[in-house]
Amino acid sequence: MIDYSNDGWFCCLVFAWRGSVIPMAMVESIPSAIIVAFLMYFEVTFDEFQQKADLDSLSPSQLWAAFSASLLFLISFRTNTAYSRFWEGTTLLHQMFGEWFDAASCLIAFSTLDRKKKAAQVADFRATLVRLFSLLHGTALEEIALTDSEEFGYPSLDTGGLDRETLKYLAECKSNPALNFNRVEVLIHMIQNLVVNAQDDGAIKIPPPILSRVFQTISRGQVNLANCKKITSTLFPFPYAQLIALLLFVFRLGTPAVMASICTSQPWGIFFTIVPVFCLYALNLVATELELPFGSDPNDLPLQEFQEHMNTSLVMLSHDNVDNIPHTVKTMNFRKLQESTTTLRPSCFISKQDEVEVGKDQDPVPSSAPAPAPAPPPPVAAPAPAPAAAAPAAAPLTAAAVEQAALTGVGQLMTKFEDLTEQLCKLSQQVSQHTEILSKSSRCKASTVSM
Repeated sequence: MIDYSNDGWFCCLVFAWRGSVIPMAMVESIPSAIIVAFLMYFEVTFDEFQQKADLDSLSPSQLWAAFSASLLFLISFRTNTAYSRFWEGTTLLHQMFGEWFDAASCLIAFSTLDRKKKAAQVADFRATLVRLFSLLHGTALEEIALTDSEEFGYPSLDTGGLDRETLKYLAECKSNPALNFNRVEVLIHMIQNLVVNAQDDGAIKIPPPILSRVFQTISRGQVNLANCKKITSTLFPFPYAQLIALLLFVFRLGTPAVMASICTSQPWGIFFTIVPVFCLYALNLVATELELPFGSDPNDLPLQEFQEHMNTSLVMLSHDNVDNIPHTVKTMNFRKLQESTTTLRPSCFISKQDEVEVGKDQDPVPSSAPAPAPAPPPPVAAPAPAPAAAAPAAAPLTAAAVEQAALTGVGQLMTKFEDLTEQLCKLSQQVSQHTEILSKSSRCKASTVSM
């Protein structure tokens, strides 16, 4: 799919070549321009054809307008249908991604309850689940784009990490003529078997009614896939496409004859011939581009980006912080919570020490790096006499101590700020009361003077 901006230069948008239908439409309109130039050069007009066909009551423009209206209606119908298919295609792709990622996220969350007691089962379940969902989404895109028979498909997360029996079955289910199974359906069944087995082993500790929602979400994603395949397998009706192609050919030949009779100037005749032919051919080409939105053409939907987005989301479910349970530093009542609304991002509330620790977590020291050499022992000195009153040694500052001190300071500042806000509110109320009293007294004085 082509990304473009309407804020740029006009020429950059008009003269863009990749994915444009303008060059092909210009090629289709050039023969009409040649024909009208030939007719006007030899002074062949519509009047001779009109006399031979007994069409004295009709003008050339009337015949041309009636024919153009019929053709324009058909092309408009095809363009609207093509855009509806294109928009439905991108909607279904997003819904399919959302349903399957939601199912994977719920299953990862369900496995957090027993992750300490059954760490090995939970780790194996999560690793297998992430690989199967990535392969499922990529295989679904291959079926939509009709590229499932090619040697390489869309990138998936560590497909080779699955066990040999699973890989062998996935390879034979499609390539073996005796089986000829649908690989997406096989993967969905594998995921359901994995979930049921994890529930039985205790890797997932969740009530069955809640777990059944995951199966419904997976099935909804499969329904969205079936609707995408409906767009791929159902073409624009052949009678409409055939009729439009025939009428466009007649229109390309008839327009020069009409314009040769209407226009007296050859340049204007060529111009008014090219414009309508170019417009109708361009609209028809746009419709043919949008009718099949799945593929590798420049104007097709970016299936590769959809798969990369899915992989990124699934990798997030494999991160170390996926089991993080958020909590608040302190509680607030309704008014204070409403007053603490902020536009700052989470990174603004992280201290410098936390940023250093995050950087250390992201770039750990490799285990193969040589350990630093131990410092040489200090030289032994003669014992000095003890001082009369030795000062106590200061405790070393740690990251936890710094964080606690920072939180304490922030809490004190917030408390003072809240007290100051309350005082300002009281002061504003007093000012408003005094203002109201002064206004009443001034009105009383004014009424006394008037009397």
